[in-house]
Amino acid sequence: MPRLGIVTVGQAPRTDNTPQIVAMLGDGVEILELGALDGMTAEELKDMAPAPGESRLATRLANGSEIIISHYKTVPLLQKCITQLNQQGVDLILLLCTGHFPRFESQALVLKSQRIVDHALEAVLGPERTLGIFVPLAEQAQEMAANLKHITPKVAVVNASPYQDASHLKEAAKKMAAHKPDLVVLHCMGYNEEHRRIMAEVLNTPSLVANSIVGRTMAELLCGQAMSDQ
Repeated sequence: MPRLGIVTVGQAPRTDNTPQIVAMLGDGVEILELGALDGMTAEELKDMAPAPGESRLATRLANGSEIIISHYKTVPLLQKCITQLNQQGVDLILLLCTGHFPRFESQALVLKSQRIVDHALEAVLGPERTLGIFVPLAEQAQEMAANLKHITPKVAVVNASPYQDASHLKEAAKKMAAHKPDLVVLHCMGYNEEHRRIMAEVLNTPSLVANSIVGRTMAELLCGQAMSDQ
């Protein structure tokens, strides 16, 4: 039976989005989840806050609340999780975040969600198209637009936290509609199909959800792994 390790930048288990990915994998896959913030005290979580001007990540705690953390401080914690999963003998490791990260030391393959999503966009869009991107934090907008300029110079970024209520998401969708995008992407692993449904009530535009793109890619890889185990 293939063993998949899932690493979140928040706390495991991610009951908000991991079930959607697991549903795509079918039966016969063992899931092991770890989080960079697992087991932290309130004081330790407070210490994960980003410094002014520092790159930041929005993620979820085990109690369902949102937390904003330092990208820089998170990287070594992710490596620790990846090392632990290797010791547990996983076949593949999924990094459950679409942020940019360095190469990690790992015997098992590590799939970076950001690279999977961005390469999918590159396959779909040309430079004449307008790309709409939803991200959790306003502070992420400028960096996201810069990272995707090689696909199209026409990038509209709107922030909408997946950890807030539906009214917040609808308002963000209205802002996005003004840009008349040819394609919109929910570019955070915290978004799910329910978020896409809410935004579709406002936007009549083709859309992609990072969670779904990554889940389907994992299903393909694990299908091959299952065949090799037979």
